[in-house]
Amino acid sequence: MERTEILDEAVKIGDACGIDEWMDLKKILLTSLPSPARKNFSTRDPKTKRQTINDFEQWLMDNYCKRTGRKLAMRKGKR
Repeated sequence: MERTEILDEAVKIGDACGIDEWMDLKKILLTSLPSPARKNFSTRDPKTKRQTINDFEQWLMDNYCKRTGRKLAMRKGKR
């Protein structure tokens, strides 16, 4: 699955569900995308359990904002 196809799916899901936070969109994408496409996403740090944003995820959030005009918020202090 190409990056642009993942972006298309993110925009569809975001619009349909009214999502405004990155982690909410990421959770839905990870359950709806085929397994090979999920390798693009970052994983939690095994010790701290914190999420980090990788280059693909930053690209996805930036392009999601360009397409929809909505910037996805990042949660602060939650695991």
